[in-house]
Amino acid sequence: MAKTLLLIVHDFPPAGGAGVQRALKFAKHLPEFGWRPVVITATPESYTTLDETLVADVPAGTPIYRTPSFDPNRLRPAFERLHLGKALSLLNAAMFLPDATLPWAYRARAAVKQAIRLHRPAAIFSTALPASVHMLGLWTHRTTGLPWVADFRDPWSKNELQPYLPGYRGLNRRLEGRVLAAADRITTVSPPLAEMFGRLAHDSSKVVLIENGYDEADVVSLPPPQTRRFTVTYTGEFSRIHRPDGFVAAVDKLVAAGQMPLGDLRVVFAGKDTAKFVPDRPPFEQLGYLSHEALNPLRRDSDLLLLILADRPQSSGTYSGKIFEYLACNRPTLAITGPDNVAAQLVTRARAGTATSHNPDEIAAAVLGYYRAWKSGRFDYAPDWEAIRHFTRRNLTGLLAGELDRLTANR
Repeated sequence: MAKTLLLIVHDFPPAGGAGVQRALKFAKHLPEFGWRPVVITATPESYTTLDETLVADVPAGTPIYRTPSFDPNRLRPAFERLHLGKALSLLNAAMFLPDATLPWAYRARAAVKQAIRLHRPAAIFSTALPASVHMLGLWTHRTTGLPWVADFRDPWSKNELQPYLPGYRGLNRRLEGRVLAAADRITTVSPPLAEMFGRLAHDSSKVVLIENGYDEADVVSLPPPQTRRFTVTYTGEFSRIHRPDGFVAAVDKLVAAGQMPLGDLRVVFAGKDTAKFVPDRPPFEQLGYLSHEALNPLRRDSDLLLLILADRPQSSGTYSGKIFEYLACNRPTLAITGPDNVAAQLVTRARAGTATSHNPDEIAAAVLGYYRAWKSGRFDYAPDWEAIRHFTRRNLTGLLAGELDRLTANR
């Protein structure tokens, strides 16, 4: 008989974006391993990005309890028109601890109580960010005594992208410490993050590595490309700490030198707000945010997939969710980041492309090599498929189910 898992997550379909995939794919595949998810999440109008195509992956009959939430970032376009974007970030950081979804986490307690009464879960799984999800997980664990897995897709107190006010990082570290101490298991997505959370928890034995991955139902292993122009594609977003400046400079240099004629080249960016970081001129194209199912056709018409991550010690544990789908679709990846980054190491280990620094000359040399292969009609992509298949979502869900089985074996 299947056991029930209380799955606490703020962003769940029809929410869109990369952060939705991990919880969604766990929910999709857990029934194969004897676990039935019951989802505690937010209402659709709470989300700034929607992708209705993802709803099809939610197993039929899955109980979903939704509580209204409010994301202050929905106000960002209006604030930015008034040149007050930074003021909104500061207001958001000052008002809520640990983040703006804290009111949702309190209101969702009623939904948790109802779900527990009706479905009698055997364990709790909360996945963050936002960190307030773990505050709800902590409350549920303390209230019920059920075993609890706290899942970290990203850092919390050591998150570089979070604009903490003076003193707030320390307060978040204390909240984080309570979560890490109370959780029966801590799961995270890369070896450096597993090491970091082991140190913060003062107990590495309860930290389990379960990476992100790709769903074989979503990602088609494509035939060799047949493009009329050499096409480089980036999917995702940029931020103040990972920017495409070096790549743009490299492309401009190759075009200016005549090594890559402009008519031969197409560079595509699909993602929210990429136009803030990339010039609006040929060969660069902006497609905006695309649904998850629209990515396969985009990758099919690409010769090279682009991954850009920060080159700094704090980012060494960042794979970026897109890397696994990149590897699985039978296209090479150019990973622009630091040599210690886990994504760069994976691309190299799986023979799945090229890793470079952010130096424009190094990037230009790599891009030129792929362009010349395209020009001559060669497609030499031959990765280590055994290494890549470790990252199927079904396989990774099996790892989670094994931990849940062990946690509940004697209860």
